[in-house]
This record gives sequence, C-alpha cells and structure tokens, in this order.
Amino acid sequence: MHRRYFWLAVALAVLIVSATGYILAGNYLYAQYQTSLSSYTTSCDALISWNPPTRLYTGLYVNAPDLAVIRYRSQLRQTLRITVSIPRFTDEQTVQVTATQSFQQHAFKPPIINGELDALVEPGQRAAQVHLRVQSLSKTLCDTSAPITLMSRQWMQWYGSDNSDNFAYLAGWVTPNASVIQDLVARAAHRLDNPSTSPLYPATTEMHGYVGGASPDDVRGQVNALFDALQFDYHVQYSFDTIQGDSQRIQLPADVLSRSNPTAMCVETTAILASAVEHLAMRPFIIIVPGHAFLGVALGADSSAPIEYWETSDLNGATGSQAHVHGQSEYLTYQQRNQISAIDIRYERQHGIAPIE
Repeated sequence: MHRRYFWLAVALAVLIVSATGYILAGNYLYAQYQTSLSSYTTSCDALISWNPPTRLYTGLYVNAPDLAVIRYRSQLRQTLRITVSIPRFTDEQTVQVTATQSFQQHAFKPPIINGELDALVEPGQRAAQVHLRVQSLSKTLCDTSAPITLMSRQWMQWYGSDNSDNFAYLAGWVTPNASVIQDLVARAAHRLDNPSTSPLYPATTEMHGYVGGASPDDVRGQVNALFDALQFDYHVQYSFDTIQGDSQRIQLPADVLSRSNPTAMCVETTAILASAVEHLAMRPFIIIVPGHAFLGVALGADSSAPIEYWETSDLNGATGSQAHVHGQSEYLTYQQRNQISAIDIRYERQHGIAPIE
C-alpha cells in the first residue's frame, strides 16, 4: 500500500514538472513571438501607408477635403493614436483608432494655425514637413516626416493631379465679410446719396440687395454703383494678365484694396465685385472664358431670375453701365462658341467652399 502511494506521488511530481516546463516553454515562445511582432509593428512601412502631397496650395487647402489619407493596420488588435501636422503651419490633429490585421484608413486635415495663412504671402512659398506619429497605449510605434512645399494663399492651381479643374475653388477668393468689402459697399451707398452721382442710378436709392423685391433696374443700379466706386473712389487700375495653365497668383480683395495704388487683373476685380454682391445677399457668378473672367449677377432672388454680366476689365475709365453693356455682349459671344464656365458662388457655398478669410 505504501509502495503504491509512493509511485502515485512520483507520477504526480512528474506531471507537475512536465506541466510547469510546458508553461514556461510556451511563455518563452510567446515572448519570442511578441518580440518578432514588435519588430514588425515598429516599422512605419509595415504599420502605415500614406502618400502626402509634395506641394500644398494653401489657398485651396482651406476648402480641400483633406491633407493626407493614412492607411493603418496591426497584427494584434490594439488601440492606436495617429497624429498628423505640418509644424509651424498647422496644429496637430490626433485620432484614436482600433487597428486590426486588415488595412483601414482615415483622412486628416489638421487646422491652420491662426495667422500662418497670411504669413506666407510675402515669401510666396517655403519648405516644410508633414509629420506623422503613431502611438500605442505604451510606446511610439512610428515617427516619420515627408517634405512639402507650402505655396502662398495667393497661388491658385487651376487643375488637379487628375486633370480635373479647380475652378470652383475660386469661390474661396470671394470674401463678403472682409472689412474692405464693407467699405466698398459703404462708398457705393454714398454715391447713391450724393446729388452729383445719384442721377447715374435712377432706379436705385440704397444698397439693399434683393430686399423689398428689388426690380432688375434696381439690381443693375446697385452693381453699377459698386463698379463706379472701384473706378472713381478707389481708382483701381486694371492689369492685363490672362488666366494661365498650371497655376497663377491671385490676390484676395483685401490684398488689392488695402494698397494706395491698387491694380488687379480680371479674376481679382471680378472677385472684389462678387464679394460686394454677396455681401448684399445677392447671387454673384464668376464667368470663366478662355484666358479671362468677368462678373455675372442674378437680377432677383428666385432661382429662375435672369443673370446679367459686367466686364470688370473696364476699370480704365468706363462707368458701371458701360461695363454692363460690354459684359452682356461678351457673354453672348462666348455663349455662341460654347466656351463658358460659370461659378455660382451660392451653389459653391452650399457645397462647402467657404471664403478664405
């Protein structure tokens, strides 16, 4: 009997030792697996996939859907914190995600630091870095950067990488709330009150947009007064410069009207007048034809109201009414050639294109 208990005890001891060895071996192998996996997940190339732009047109970035799309994964299901920024231009944007073995993705658009959009105007462009950091709950798994050239907000890129046009982004240059536009509207209103200039606008007594059921002649008079204020109060000089192929420098209304001797090309003068028209809650259009742009304005609030046109390059001594006659004729010419693209500012606002300032 004692011998039987002895061998049972020996067998139990052997089982305990074997089980302990199995557990220790398993833990060792799992630790080795974790070590190899750690080598895998600390590699940026294995953990993430991204393709940030090498050049950023900051005036377009205000309304662009994103800066970069980050694709991420992890062999082990885990929580990741992904951070993207352009140091000295944007704040950091951080999102927390749950990563698995399959690639997932998230679009990043870190917000611009206050004042940095204007800071780029004078140098025109500068070199920068897009910074990406990926962290688990316990450590940094990936920290990398990619070079990028930041272009001033005054630069417009006409066509995207897929050859689609960026014309709609011009609505960003229409800035109805800028203080210079409020001043322009005030000067136009003064022309209506001034006995020496008010006879030029017989159907218009105030700058009130469509309020009160403004007649077509009333709307025409308001736009003419805005044009004449640019012409005879600000003395804006038209600067000839055709719309160019890849990119072009376009000043905001504030850039033009804050100068003592303002000059502006067709896109800029059109953006100024469109800004004032929108400030009055009317419906402006930027009309794009080969190498040129001019203004369109709906004559009423209704979506079916007719649209009429003003040639903004006539800032060389012509009156608003003369620019209107010229614009009407020009529109008909290009319409017959089927060479017109119209940017409806109200439509673009409804689809997310906001003023740059």
